[in-house]
Amino acid sequence: MDFRGGQIHPSLEDVCLDEELLRELEEGFHIRLKNFGKDILFHSPGFKHYHVDDFSIKTGPKFVDISITGKNCELMCDHCASKILWHMIPALTPEELWKVANDLKSKGVDGILISGGSNKDGVVELYPFFGVMKRIREELGMFVSCHVGLVDKRLSEGLREAGVDAVLLDIIGDDQTIAEVYKLPHKSTIDYEESLRLLKEAGHNLVPHVIIGLHYGQIRGEFRAIDVVAQFDPSALVLVVVMPYFGKARFQLLPPPKPEESAKVILHARKALSQRPVVIGCARPAGPDRVKFDLYALHAGVNGITFPSEGIFTYAKSLGLNPVISPNCCSTVFLH
Repeated sequence: MDFRGGQIHPSLEDVCLDEELLRELEEGFHIRLKNFGKDILFHSPGFKHYHVDDFSIKTGPKFVDISITGKNCELMCDHCASKILWHMIPALTPEELWKVANDLKSKGVDGILISGGSNKDGVVELYPFFGVMKRIREELGMFVSCHVGLVDKRLSEGLREAGVDAVLLDIIGDDQTIAEVYKLPHKSTIDYEESLRLLKEAGHNLVPHVIIGLHYGQIRGEFRAIDVVAQFDPSALVLVVVMPYFGKARFQLLPPPKPEESAKVILHARKALSQRPVVIGCARPAGPDRVKFDLYALHAGVNGITFPSEGIFTYAKSLGLNPVISPNCCSTVFLH
């Protein structure tokens, strides 16, 4: 492993990386240096306490997630089974959302991500909340982003009228994955492309997410999904890795992709979106493979990593990068 002469955190000393792959990833690293300079963001949004030896956020939470459906999801797809919603603050009505936002604002929170469970058509039904979102932005001055599912014209235009700062959505590049994992056999990749088109036409800051290993731990539609995203010139792209222990039984028995496989997806994203930020989101499995994944991500030229593994902050410095700590959601990277 090439430590490039820098100071390395003790937790990384026994990590073995693929030297041939590192040489391949150099192209991505040069792209990020050329187009973005040396700053790299390390995000620690406030929905959970986070601390490792070489990285921590000492302020209170500044960015918090809210679910308009609580823990409930009609779709209950295999990869999540609603568990991603469990850490979010519930706000089931517009009145509750306004109350929650005011309470968070009084505690120093600057931004919120609003999401929730999907209906049987893969839609997060945000329609009744447009008015209060607009109030939160205008009266409380908070950053408001929404993580949505599939989008129709009414939803896209409603979010625009609400003035939301960013729209996040998962993009899937394989019809079989959409049918089997997301339980949407009546939908296809065309529906995800149409969602991107509607949001782009409405003038939103688009921050799509691509889930590496979504097809039961296999790399399948990720490269196509990234290529589709690139066609719509998003404000940023977030990459995450499937987390088997969140999913249903079929998922829990399967390993996620190897870090080396995931690294190639990151490199593809870096090359496809050379002028736009590419960041690693909070969702990715724990353990030794997470450390390797984060190391490869640095070498592949990402613009940021959320909740970095032990030693990653120090290692970034050894690569000549300038780490910048952010208490905000990684979806705000395009503001940096």
